Amino acid sequence: MSGEIAKLLKEKDYFSAKDDLHRIKQVQEFLADRFVFENLDVLLKVEDSITPEFIEEKMLLKRRGGLCYELNALQHLLLKELGLDVHLVSATVATETGWATDRTHVMSLFRKEGKLYLIDSGFGSDLPLQPVELDGPPVTSPAGNFRLQTCETEKGSIVLQSETNSGWNTRYAFFPEKAEWDDLNRIKKEIHTSSKSSFNRELLIAQLLPEATLSVNEERLQIKKIEGEGQRILFTTDQEMLKNIKRNFNESIYQAAVQYVQGKEKA
Repeated sequence: MSGEIAKLLKEKDYFSAKDDLHRIKQVQEFLADRFVFENLDVLLKVEDSITPEFIEEKMLLKRRGGLCYELNALQHLLLKELGLDVHLVSATVATETGWATDRTHVMSLFRKEGKLYLIDSGFGSDLPLQPVELDGPPVTSPAGNFRLQTCETEKGSIVLQSETNSGWNTRYAFFPEKAEWDDLNRIKKEIHTSSKSSFNRELLIAQLLPEATLSVNEERLQIKKIEGEGQRILFTTDQEMLKNIKRNFNESIYQAAVQYVQGKEKA
C-alpha cells in the first residue's frame, strides 16, 4: 500500500465500516467531494502513463482531478486496498447522435453474494454515488435516479441508465469483461488524440456536490441546484473564466487552468 493511500484510508477510517456496500458508498462520496472531473491534462498535453504512482502523485499529492481513467483508477486503488473484490471494465458511452468511440469509459464492478454491482466515480457530475446492483432497484443521488440493466446491445450486454422526463435513458453499455491498467492508457491516448474525442477541444470542469452540480466550459459556469433556482454565468473573456474557476475550485485546478490559458495566448 502506498503511503498516501494508507494515510487517506486511515484518515477516513473506511476499515471501520462492516458492510462492504456502505464502505463503497463512503469512498464514492469522498471522491465526488474531493476530486473534480476535469480535462486540463488533455489540453496541456500531459502524456504520462496511467500508473498507480502517477495517480497518487497527481490526485493525492497535487489535489488535481481528472477524467474517468484517472478518477476511477483512484477509486479502484482505494477499493482494492480495502480488500474488496473489484475489477476494472470498459464501456462505450451513448450520445444523442449514437455511440461514442468504443470502450473509452472505464469504471469498476464488484461481486458479492452472487450479485454484480457497478461502481463509477468518473462520469462527470452524473454520479449515482453508491453501488448500482445489476437488475436491482434504482438508486438515487443528487444527480438523479440510476439503474443497471441486462440489455443486449451492439456495445455490451449491460447498460447503465438514468431517468429523464421521457423515461430511462442509456448512458453507456459494456460487457462485464475485466480490463487491465493498459486499457487506461489506451483510453487516455484515444481521448488525447482522436478527432472524435470531445475532451481535447475545450476546457471542461464538473463536480457533483450534495446541494448542486457545477460545470464550467469556456463559455459559462452553470450551477444546477438540487432545490431552488440555479445560476448561469456567461464569460466574455478568459480572465472571467479563470476568476470563476478560482472561486469555485481548489488552487491546483485554478493553476492548471491558468497554464492552459497562457498556452492559448501564446499559440
